[in-house]
Amino acid sequence: MSKVVVITGANSGIGLAAAKLYESNGYFVVLGCRDEKKGLSTEKEIGKKSKFLKIDMTDYESINNFYDNLKAEFDKVDIFYSNAGIMYVPFSVTKEGHESTLGTNYFGSSYLTLKMLDLMKDVDNSRIIQISSIAMYFIKEMRYEGLEDETIYSPWTWYNISNLYRTMFSFELDRKINKLKTDVAVVHPGVTRSRLYRRSKPTLGYRIIDKFKTNVSTGVAPVIEASTTISLKKERVYAPRIIHQYGKPSTYKANKLAYNLQEREILWNYTLDKIGMKDIL
Repeated sequence: MSKVVVITGANSGIGLAAAKLYESNGYFVVLGCRDEKKGLSTEKEIGKKSKFLKIDMTDYESINNFYDNLKAEFDKVDIFYSNAGIMYVPFSVTKEGHESTLGTNYFGSSYLTLKMLDLMKDVDNSRIIQISSIAMYFIKEMRYEGLEDETIYSPWTWYNISNLYRTMFSFELDRKINKLKTDVAVVHPGVTRSRLYRRSKPTLGYRIIDKFKTNVSTGVAPVIEASTTISLKKERVYAPRIIHQYGKPSTYKANKLAYNLQEREILWNYTLDKIGMKDIL
């Protein structure tokens, strides 16, 4: 049987580019998408070695259904690429009571990642690949209060927080599962010409950033590198080599908060409490 890779947010941008590359390298690709029409279209585009499964990362019932459908068809997963995310959206609250950026990018991602372990923990050289962003470097302190408070909500700040937190959670998960066969890696693609930015307002700062975006092929290369390299570098971030933005993949240190073990443990316990998975490990 082919190796199996599961990708969330697989119908556009980095997720779609990764799906095509995995398929061309012999993987069977499971396409996790929220929009059924787009998901089926992507399945048709990728071909017979792919399958669309519907998932809404803000809804734990949808995540559970996705996982149950996945487990019914596959007895193991080799790579889980946690790619789905949103960016700079107006304030809203998910069905689970989370602000939508954190609910999608962080809590939903963490919930699914922990469930995926059952299909991966005994698979040799299996990898969890967590998408992050250069935006994580802008956060200077941890915060847990007021994250669902519309009066202090900032689309930029909440996006930055979501990326730092998913980086920290991934580092801590990798440490906690060191006796399993699964490794965890964090990647960021740089600022790419991805459909994720369609939601952004064309401010002056955004228009300046737009001039320096890299292409999707450069952005997806760190994903493939982290998925396939034999010597995975622990607690590093895979990203384009030149100023996190251009060139072939390399690795960098994360935000310094990601190396604070006490803060990681606090975040870990906070997260498991919020997603209702206290006894998962």
